[in-house]
Amino acid sequence: MATGAFFNSLGYKFYVKAGTTASTNPTTSTGMTEVLSLTDASLQGSTQTQDVLDYGSTLGFTASIVQQQSYTIPMSMNLNLNDAGYIVLKNASLNAADGTTVQWFRESPEMSTTGNPEYHSGVAWVTDFSESIAAGNVAQVTFTLTGYGAYTWSAETNA
Repeated sequence: MATGAFFNSLGYKFYVKAGTTASTNPTTSTGMTEVLSLTDASLQGSTQTQDVLDYGSTLGFTASIVQQQSYTIPMSMNLNLNDAGYIVLKNASLNAADGTTVQWFRESPEMSTTGNPEYHSGVAWVTDFSESIAAGNVAQVTFTLTGYGAYTWSAETNA
């Protein structure tokens, strides 16, 4: 099976570039490295709210106030020591304490024949880096991109 066949067979592409906490969300994959051999790169968002009582009216009412939004991208891939994307992610994981992040760009499959595909992008820490090398199995790497700030979403456009 070709490298990257699992994730790419669905039509998704995932790109990374070394960054810092001062990096901005990329708007294209230009100058970034595609991560091959991915088997998962799902985006998971979370919003925390708190109910508060508004005393501005006679009876008062409860309203939910958003206090925090965050995201993670749990990822897994077949271990390929020569994959340039793997090297960017491994270095970011090892140097996270020095402020190293990754800029990431995930392109969805294009659903029309014209226009631009949907994409998500952001800046994240590489956390929970783990390698599983068991006899009789495919060597796997798992890690999590933990969002630094909000991610960007751009809907698919049709020309």
